[in-house]
Amino acid sequence: MTVGATVVGLGVVIWQAYAAAERRRGVEPKELGRTAQVYLRSREHQLREDLALGAGPTVEDLAAAAHIRRENLGTFGRVLRAHRQELLALADASTLTPTKALAWLERVGALAGTDPRLDADRQAFLSTQEGARTAEVAR
Repeated sequence: MTVGATVVGLGVVIWQAYAAAERRRGVEPKELGRTAQVYLRSREHQLREDLALGAGPTVEDLAAAAHIRRENLGTFGRVLRAHRQELLALADASTLTPTKALAWLERVGALAGTDPRLDADRQAFLSTQEGARTAEVAR
């Protein structure tokens, strides 16, 4: 799997459209789950700091994967910060599995989707993904 497919896949998972979209694209759930697990484990300490601040490289990575507009980055960080205890418990490296890593990303998307600005970013991302699939089929 390419890095580009992984980033798009993580964005789709964040916005909870994984099952419908990624299976059509040929990305295996196990492979994406392992990628998410490796990412969360490798960023464990940075994630802890970034969730405490509501800002930082991990928050920026997640926002980029989900195509959250730059002007909404602060809002995204505040949402994650407000739920940091829950998110840190879900990402606990000692119990993190590929399935739990995917569930963590989906939870991030569910939390983000509660804010109207972030939900607009979700809708834009998913419509872009749908447009890309339509263009691929038309070729």
